[in-house]
Amino acid sequence: MSPRVLDKLTGRMDRFAKLARAIGITAVLAAINPTALFAQSAMSATPPQSSSLDVPTTKLLAIGTFTAKGTPERWKPLLHAEVRDTVRLYLAGKIDQWYIKQDQSGVVFVMSVTDPKEALELLGRFPFGQAGLMEFQIIPLGPIAPLRVLLTDPAK
Repeated sequence: MSPRVLDKLTGRMDRFAKLARAIGITAVLAAINPTALFAQSAMSATPPQSSSLDVPTTKLLAIGTFTAKGTPERWKPLLHAEVRDTVRLYLAGKIDQWYIKQDQSGVVFVMSVTDPKEALELLGRFPFGQAGLMEFQIIPLGPIAPLRVLLTDPAK
């Protein structure tokens, strides 16, 4: 075979391999969770009923954002007390990790709390929360349920 024909065949084989991988990934996703392929439409629909993919809440992601009242003039005098309260929750084992958003619009905590109401109550006691300077969005987190497929015996 000439090098040119060999190059064409190699290129076609590479494209075929990429297509096969894409089809394989799609098949695996469909087997694990058929609704994952239609995530956008599923988000607007009603939440799915309980399934074998349900997982326990093991952590909470708390995303804090300054409110309209949260101007530097209002929060700077409270900052030391806010940080002290954050350290107290960290030392109590309620906050695992803490970050500031890159745009400086708030904070993000990974919390070792499983009840969103408890998290909101704890964070609402902070000086920024008491003054109405920050509000939190709480997102429950848990283990990646589709990993269960790795624990089953492969089909023969």
